[in-house]
Amino acid sequence: MKWIIRIAIVTIGIPSLAIGLLMLARFRPGRGHVSSAIDINRPAADVFRWISQPELMEQWFGGISEITRISPAGDAERIGDRFRAVEIGRDQASPTNLTITVTEIVPDRRFGIEIVSFGDPTTSFTEEAKYRLSEMNGTTHVVVDAQTTFQGKLSQSFEPFITSAAKKKFQHDLERLKALVEVAPAANSH
Repeated sequence: MKWIIRIAIVTIGIPSLAIGLLMLARFRPGRGHVSSAIDINRPAADVFRWISQPELMEQWFGGISEITRISPAGDAERIGDRFRAVEIGRDQASPTNLTITVTEIVPDRRFGIEIVSFGDPTTSFTEEAKYRLSEMNGTTHVVVDAQTTFQGKLSQSFEPFITSAAKKKFQHDLERLKALVEVAPAANSH
């Protein structure tokens, strides 16, 4: 009889506890929030160009395979400019279609975007990302803060794991940005 109770605990109790803890984790403070920072040995103007220009962003923003402007083209990015992007997941089989809208521009200091996924409603999300730059002695400190809201039930359920993976991805993206900016030719002064 004891073995039946043990089997019941293992097959029902432990999975139920894990699901319950996962559901509770969705309500913790800081859910969906990612923050990462890096120092780049280049002036803020050089770094800002790589953060704010879509054709350069494609090179360091992990998983993005293409960024296409859907608002009228201009010489510089403007608040309200919109882009479509495709992000390829690690499995290479599940592309996510995104709309990116520029929400804030303070040249060489701040750049904000809103990213909205569309397509699969079970994994849909909205992300507000803010890049802050501060320069001292030719080195730029870059901080990115992102807040993601998951609309799909599936992504809401797995938010703690998604956010943990996103923290690692953001740090890798910033490291890639640093490597690219530091080897690129310096931009012309404004």
